[in-house]
Amino acid sequence: MSAKNRRRLVERGIAMHFFRILLLVLFLAVPARAQPAYPSKPITLVAAFAPGGATDTAARIIAKELSIELGQPVVVDNRAGAGGAIGASSVARAAPDGYTLLLGTGSELVVLPAVKIKAPYDALKAFEPIAEIGTISFVLVAHPAVPANTVQELVALARASPGKLSYASFGMGSTNHLLGEFFMKRSGTDLLHVPYKGSAAAATDLVAGEVKLAFDTTTVAMPLVQSGKLKALAVLSSARSNAAPDVPTLTESGIALATVGWVGVLGPHGMPAPIVSRLNEAINKVLATPAIRDAFAERGVGVVTTTPQQFGDFLKSEVNEWTEVVKASGVQVE
Repeated sequence: MSAKNRRRLVERGIAMHFFRILLLVLFLAVPARAQPAYPSKPITLVAAFAPGGATDTAARIIAKELSIELGQPVVVDNRAGAGGAIGASSVARAAPDGYTLLLGTGSELVVLPAVKIKAPYDALKAFEPIAEIGTISFVLVAHPAVPANTVQELVALARASPGKLSYASFGMGSTNHLLGEFFMKRSGTDLLHVPYKGSAAAATDLVAGEVKLAFDTTTVAMPLVQSGKLKALAVLSSARSNAAPDVPTLTESGIALATVGWVGVLGPHGMPAPIVSRLNEAINKVLATPAIRDAFAERGVGVVTTTPQQFGDFLKSEVNEWTEVVKASGVQVE
């Protein structure tokens, strides 16, 4: 090869080298494409019980206002079954990107894992607490045909006919299933448990007289009481409920049992902190509006606002408390 050709090859190589450097410089100079701000698409809010119950009602109220606050649709997806485990498990398995959330309750997150022989998940490891939103009172209600107007009369009736009086729940291992079990232990009675997939189905059969009793939420039960379709015997909160001010507590009625339910928003474990913070801020802002507070109050839901850390601490305390309560009671289900 001649000297002239060798010189041309060297020059071409040098030119290609500088060309590659130029391309690299240009590439680095172009700013990286920014990730779209959250949220950039619709959000699914899973309710682990069937439509018509307290969980579904709270989910739809909060979803409507969150859609406005976040600028994206928040769509409620009812995934009922297995005492709430089906809906909760679907969220636990979802991508932790903030687009699949759970309107969770103590029933499927705390009570169910404690009472099941094989827990479907560990709520403290499977979920990311975002914000607690409210508390809900339970009330012991009966079909009007039940010949008892007080808890004392109900206990006497149940003791006279063991295993005959039936009570409805939201499913095996749900909070109100366990409340029925505790009621029997504290009152020395034997009731027949009839599980349903949600509060609405249970209430329908209760009104029809297919079952006789239920430990339901004031959200669902009190409108039926006020219309004369059911009668309220006692609330299960430690003090009388604003949703049922004339109804005595179970403790007043001689049964040492007091508890309230709660609802909150959670996501799959591992969600980025900025997304958790964004959702918490939006939820608390929505909860502060008079419209939401009034809508919740009408349904017997007391508004609660928390930071993610506060909600996480509360969830941990609930898990610890109910685990001990269930262990002491000896109640377990398959």
